[in-house]
Amino acid sequence: MTSTNREAALAQQLRDCLTPAERAISDAAGYGKRIGWGSRPAILIVDATYSFCGREPKPILESIAAQRRSCGEFAWETVDATRALIRQARAVGAPVIYSAMEDPASPEYEPGLWRAKNRRGLEDNGVNPVPQKGENQIIRELAPRPGEMVFSKNKPSLFFGTGLLPYLIAHRIDSLIICGGTSSGCIYATAVDGFSHNFKVAVVADATFDRIQTAHWVFLADIDMKYGDVTTIDAATEHLKTVKMG
Repeated sequence: MTSTNREAALAQQLRDCLTPAERAISDAAGYGKRIGWGSRPAILIVDATYSFCGREPKPILESIAAQRRSCGEFAWETVDATRALIRQARAVGAPVIYSAMEDPASPEYEPGLWRAKNRRGLEDNGVNPVPQKGENQIIRELAPRPGEMVFSKNKPSLFFGTGLLPYLIAHRIDSLIICGGTSSGCIYATAVDGFSHNFKVAVVADATFDRIQTAHWVFLADIDMKYGDVTTIDAATEHLKTVKMG
């Protein structure tokens, strides 16, 4: 399948998340126009950690038995695409920026309402099953290079309570290419906040994951309608080849 055909297939998959009546409403309201690429992108790798991916590719139910946040095989299926995106970004000098949730073992950790919405939240305190060391590290396959930013966060959006915005301003960034997880949580929140700060937003579907596939596609569809462009890894890497960051 060609890159153009993959883009068309993705667009159709996003539209198939809606009923015919809902598609008619969205079209009549004018949603879904392509926002386009910027000229100075940054790549955001959201929470591609052992906590959200698991230690190795496993079926989702098996993976979350050991780590409640894990997205199991759905996360690991995106590794090759994410690695290709990172490789091309580095080749042209576009910033590659990572996030990881705050370490629950840290004395500064403040869970807020996270545990109020999850019956297994006490596992963050070491209640059985005991979390393995390094859960909030970026997985080895996507590990940052020295000098690449890793922002610690404790809310869904990578913008909330972090230094991301001044970092982007300092580097004269005008657009964001987002991947990682989860599509319905941290990806969605980061995309909306990026849009709210007037960055052109693109979310790479092949490099984005969620533990619930219905939520994955519905939230990608909503981003594509209102907040940015949901795109393929082929289109994102081809765009990056045209970027001049000097």
